[in-house]
Amino acid sequence: MGKFVKGQSGNPAGRPKGSLNPQARIRHAIAADLPRILATLRDRALKGDVQSASVLLSRCLPPLKPVSEGPDIPLAGADLGERAEAIAAASLSGELAPSAAAELMGVLMAQARISEIGELSERLEKIETALRLEGKASK
Repeated sequence: MGKFVKGQSGNPAGRPKGSLNPQARIRHAIAADLPRILATLRDRALKGDVQSASVLLSRCLPPLKPVSEGPDIPLAGADLGERAEAIAAASLSGELAPSAAAELMGVLMAQARISEIGELSERLEKIETALRLEGKASK
Protein backbone atom coordinates (compact mmCIF):
# COMPACT_ATOMS: atom_id res chain seq x y z
CA MET A 1 0.00 0.00 0.00
CA GLY A 2 1.24 3.50 -0.86
CA LYS A 3 2.48 5.99 1.67
CA PHE A 4 0.17 8.79 0.46
CA VAL A 5 -3.58 8.75 -0.09
CA LYS A 6 -4.66 10.16 -3.44
CA GLY A 7 -6.43 13.52 -3.08
CA GLN A 8 -5.30 14.02 0.52
CA SER A 9 -2.57 16.51 1.40
CA GLY A 10 0.63 15.16 2.88
CA ASN A 11 0.82 18.36 4.94
CA PRO A 12 -2.70 19.42 5.97
CA ALA A 13 -1.29 22.29 8.08
CA GLY A 14 0.62 23.68 5.09
CA ARG A 15 -0.14 26.70 2.96
CA PRO A 16 -3.83 26.83 2.01
CA LYS A 17 -4.69 26.02 -1.61
CA GLY A 18 -4.86 29.13 -3.77
CA SER A 19 -2.85 31.33 -1.41
CA LEU A 20 0.12 33.21 -2.83
CA ASN A 21 3.73 32.41 -2.11
CA PRO A 22 5.87 35.26 -0.67
CA GLN A 23 7.33 36.22 -4.06
CA ALA A 24 3.88 36.45 -5.66
CA ARG A 25 2.64 38.61 -2.77
CA ILE A 26 5.54 41.03 -3.31
CA ARG A 27 4.86 41.16 -7.07
CA HIS A 28 1.18 41.94 -6.44
CA ALA A 29 2.09 44.60 -3.86
CA ILE A 30 4.33 46.55 -6.27
CA ALA A 31 2.40 45.87 -9.50
CA ALA A 32 0.38 49.09 -9.28
CA ASP A 33 3.51 51.16 -8.57
CA LEU A 34 5.72 49.50 -11.16
CA PRO A 35 5.37 52.21 -13.87
CA ARG A 36 6.43 54.90 -11.37
CA ILE A 37 9.31 52.75 -10.08
CA LEU A 38 10.60 52.19 -13.62
CA ALA A 39 10.19 55.88 -14.48
CA THR A 40 12.16 56.84 -11.37
CA LEU A 41 14.93 54.37 -12.23
CA ARG A 42 15.03 55.70 -15.79
CA ASP A 43 15.19 59.33 -14.63
CA ARG A 44 17.99 58.56 -12.17
CA ALA A 45 19.91 56.61 -14.82
CA LEU A 46 19.60 59.53 -17.25
CA LYS A 47 20.98 61.85 -14.55
CA GLY A 48 24.08 59.65 -14.22
CA ASP A 49 23.13 57.21 -11.46
CA VAL A 50 25.19 54.20 -12.52
CA GLN A 51 23.47 51.78 -10.16
CA SER A 52 20.01 52.67 -11.56
CA ALA A 53 21.34 52.30 -15.09
CA SER A 54 22.86 48.95 -14.20
CA VAL A 55 19.58 47.66 -12.75
CA LEU A 56 17.63 48.76 -15.82
CA LEU A 57 20.12 47.39 -18.31
CA SER A 58 20.62 44.08 -16.53
CA ARG A 59 16.86 43.46 -16.42
CA CYS A 60 15.90 44.77 -19.85
CA LEU A 61 18.73 43.82 -22.20
CA PRO A 62 20.32 40.42 -22.71
CA PRO A 63 24.03 40.26 -21.90
CA LEU A 64 26.34 40.83 -24.84
CA LYS A 65 28.17 37.84 -26.23
CA PRO A 66 31.53 38.04 -27.95
CA VAL A 67 31.28 37.97 -31.73
CA SER A 68 34.19 37.18 -33.99
CA GLU A 69 34.70 36.67 -37.69
CA GLY A 70 34.97 32.99 -38.47
CA PRO A 71 38.28 31.73 -39.86
CA ASP A 72 38.53 29.70 -43.05
CA ILE A 73 37.60 26.19 -42.01
CA PRO A 74 37.33 23.62 -44.78
CA LEU A 75 33.76 22.41 -45.14
CA ALA A 76 33.54 20.59 -48.45
CA GLY A 77 35.88 17.73 -49.19
CA ALA A 78 37.54 17.73 -45.78
CA ASP A 79 37.11 14.91 -43.31
CA LEU A 80 36.17 15.52 -39.69
CA GLY A 81 39.78 15.23 -38.53
CA GLU A 82 40.93 17.96 -40.92
CA ARG A 83 38.09 20.21 -39.79
CA ALA A 84 38.97 19.63 -36.13
CA GLU A 85 42.63 20.45 -36.82
CA ALA A 86 41.61 23.67 -38.62
CA ILE A 87 39.40 24.71 -35.70
CA ALA A 88 42.15 23.97 -33.16
CA ALA A 89 44.72 25.87 -35.22
CA ALA A 90 42.40 28.87 -35.57
CA SER A 91 41.78 28.89 -31.83
CA LEU A 92 45.45 28.55 -30.94
CA SER A 93 46.42 31.35 -33.33
CA GLY A 94 43.81 33.68 -31.87
CA GLU A 95 41.64 33.82 -35.01
CA LEU A 96 38.80 32.06 -33.21
CA ALA A 97 37.62 32.54 -29.63
CA PRO A 98 38.03 29.43 -27.46
CA SER A 99 34.27 29.40 -26.73
CA ALA A 100 33.49 29.44 -30.47
CA ALA A 101 36.06 26.69 -31.06
CA ALA A 102 34.45 24.59 -28.34
CA GLU A 103 31.02 25.05 -29.95
CA LEU A 104 32.36 24.07 -33.37
CA MET A 105 34.09 21.03 -31.91
CA GLY A 106 30.78 20.04 -30.34
CA VAL A 107 29.12 20.23 -33.74
CA LEU A 108 31.90 18.09 -35.22
CA MET A 109 31.48 15.54 -32.44
CA ALA A 110 27.75 15.34 -33.17
CA GLN A 111 28.54 14.89 -36.88
CA ALA A 112 31.00 12.14 -36.04
CA ARG A 113 28.40 10.32 -33.92
CA ILE A 114 25.78 10.58 -36.66
CA SER A 115 28.27 9.32 -39.24
CA GLU A 116 29.32 6.47 -36.95
CA ILE A 117 25.71 5.43 -36.38
CA GLY A 118 25.11 5.42 -40.14
CA GLU A 119 28.17 3.28 -40.75
CA LEU A 120 27.22 0.84 -37.99
CA SER A 121 23.70 0.60 -39.37
CA GLU A 122 25.04 -0.25 -42.85
CA ARG A 123 27.41 -2.86 -41.43
CA LEU A 124 24.62 -4.42 -39.38
CA GLU A 125 22.37 -4.62 -42.44
CA LYS A 126 25.14 -6.37 -44.40
CA ILE A 127 25.69 -8.85 -41.57
CA GLU A 128 21.96 -9.57 -41.29
CA THR A 129 21.70 -10.07 -45.06
CA ALA A 130 24.68 -12.40 -45.05
CA LEU A 131 23.18 -14.41 -42.16
CA ARG A 132 19.83 -14.67 -43.97
CA LEU A 133 21.53 -15.86 -47.15
CA GLU A 134 23.64 -18.33 -45.17
CA GLY A 135 20.49 -19.61 -43.41
CA LYS A 136 18.70 -20.14 -46.74
CA ALA A 137 21.73 -21.88 -48.22
CA SER A 138 21.96 -24.36 -45.34
CA LYS A 139 18.29 -25.42 -45.66
